[in-house]
Amino acid sequence: MRKLTLAIAFMAVTLCTAVQAAELKENFSYGINYAWKTYAGDFGGISAWGLSGVASDPDAYRAELQDMANNGIKVVRWWIWPEFWTDAVSFSPDGSPNPLGQAAIDDGLKALEIADEVGVRLMLCLFSFDGFRPSRETFGIQMTGYHDIVIDDTKRSALMENIVTPFAKALQSSPYIDSLHSWDVINEPEWATTGASKYGGETFEPDEELQAITHDQMETFIADTIKVLRAETPDVPLSVGAAALKWAHAWTALDVDFYQTHIYDWVNAFWPYSKSPADFGLDDKPLIMGEYPVEGLEDVDHKTMLDSWYSNGYAGAIGWDYRITHAKGLSDSALSATRNGYLAEFNDFALESIDPSDIAVENNQSTETESEPEFDSAKAKATPLTAPGQPVLEVIE
Repeated sequence: MRKLTLAIAFMAVTLCTAVQAAELKENFSYGINYAWKTYAGDFGGISAWGLSGVASDPDAYRAELQDMANNGIKVVRWWIWPEFWTDAVSFSPDGSPNPLGQAAIDDGLKALEIADEVGVRLMLCLFSFDGFRPSRETFGIQMTGYHDIVIDDTKRSALMENIVTPFAKALQSSPYIDSLHSWDVINEPEWATTGASKYGGETFEPDEELQAITHDQMETFIADTIKVLRAETPDVPLSVGAAALKWAHAWTALDVDFYQTHIYDWVNAFWPYSKSPADFGLDDKPLIMGEYPVEGLEDVDHKTMLDSWYSNGYAGAIGWDYRITHAKGLSDSALSATRNGYLAEFNDFALESIDPSDIAVENNQSTETESEPEFDSAKAKATPLTAPGQPVLEVIE
């Protein structure tokens, strides 16, 4: 444990010098994506479907968060409004957001309380690219898409004033505010962004199901949200949950405290897990791997990935996902056994004495790749849109 303590102390010093406006309170933020118990309903509920949020069904949420904590999880990435399905978010006839319903605030406060009780900290992800689907009726409820709100100055201001501000203000007032590890402003905004990147690199290739916006428009939306979060929760670090190192610098001009990126097999083929933040030009701030498949990448197991990120100077790794929403066709008992196996691997990682010098040679081996081929957007979408972003209706019970 002595080697682990020394390594963590070194990482803590590194983080303290890198974080600008806030301090990451975890030395190595290892954890898991919840990412939801009820997709788009955990914070506000979905009354039309008889689905309750955290405050109305605290025991069910507590049991799952306690399960995570019992298995060594320290950080839980939890999505708030990936789409506006909850009736706690309503709209005026012109499409402007009305004041946030109290149910969503109560759910946020209860989530912090439970997190404090069980001993985990929350990375709350406000929005997701999923919300850029067109407005539509879905199984008897009206879903209002982000697109028209985000590109209209008046409606976007209403979103900030009526939705983001009261939610953040309420959490700041909680006696359990220290259980808020960080904000993730939006999950994988690249899938809803079109055209060239303002900062060079890869051109965005949005999913055809979404109403995509330009890089300028997305950056403005994220920047406005960050401004509110800075004002209301000044000591809480924040980031953007970038889809892949393919767009490594797309959001680096924003006022974030740490970078976050995601990795799946299609990413790893050309932007390998085994490289360091410096290799990607992302070493001026802490970098957290915010999503990765807990079953491992192709030919790379879970522990190898964790060891690599730890030894290469990443600030954390948060696996996808607690509910195993991407493991289709398994029975409840099989899902539970699979989940317990992944959680045990986190616990083992937390307890082991990790000596970076013992694994540096193996995990820092140069991974040479051929020249990048033409980007296959269909291949890229297969994982990000059907696993991390796409709700699985079987999970919505």
